[in-house]
Amino acid sequence: MRKTLWFILTPILLIALTIFVIIPYIEEQKTIAHYAFKLDSSEGHVKLSDFQGKIPIIYFGYMYCPDICPTSLSVIASALAKLPKDKAENFQLIFISVDPNRDTPKALKEYAHYFYSYAIGLTGNEKYLKEITQNYGAYYAKEYDSNSTQEYTVAHTSFIYIMDKKGKLAHKLAHPQNTNDVYTALLEML
Repeated sequence: MRKTLWFILTPILLIALTIFVIIPYIEEQKTIAHYAFKLDSSEGHVKLSDFQGKIPIIYFGYMYCPDICPTSLSVIASALAKLPKDKAENFQLIFISVDPNRDTPKALKEYAHYFYSYAIGLTGNEKYLKEITQNYGAYYAKEYDSNSTQEYTVAHTSFIYIMDKKGKLAHKLAHPQNTNDVYTALLEML
C-alpha cells in the first residue's frame, strides 16, 4: 500500500516541482539573459550582472545629441536627487552610447558624471550595440547630412529602462518623461 502510494505521489510531486519551481526559474533566467550585456567603460568591461543588488537605470543615446539625451539624463538625475541619499544609493545610472565611433569610454565617463556623479558611460562595437538595443526594444540609426557641421547625427528612440535588482525589466518609460514620473517609478522599485 505504501509503495503504491509513493509510486503514485512521486510523479505528481515531480510534475508539481517542474511546473511551480523549475519552469518559472528557467523563464526568469531567460529574461535576465535577454537584457544582459557586456560593454566597455573607461575602467574596462562592465556587465549588467555587475550591478546585481542595485537597481540599474539604463538610457541609450549619444554624447553629440543636441536635446533628447541631455534632457532625459537631466530628468533622471533630478529624480535621483529627490531621493534621500540612502535610497538613491540603491540605483545605478547607466548611459549606453550608440555612437561608438565618436563616444570613447573616457569621454563617456565625463559626460555621464556631468549629469549624475555616480553615473557610468558605456559603449561597445556597432554589431553588439544593435543586438542589445533590439533586446531592449530600442532603435537607432546614423543619419548623414551634408549641410550639418557634424558628419552625421544619430536618430534614436528615447526610453528610460529601470531594471529590478536581478536584471529584469521593471519599467520602460517613454519620452517625454518628467521628473515626477521617473521619481514615482524609482519609488516603486524601493
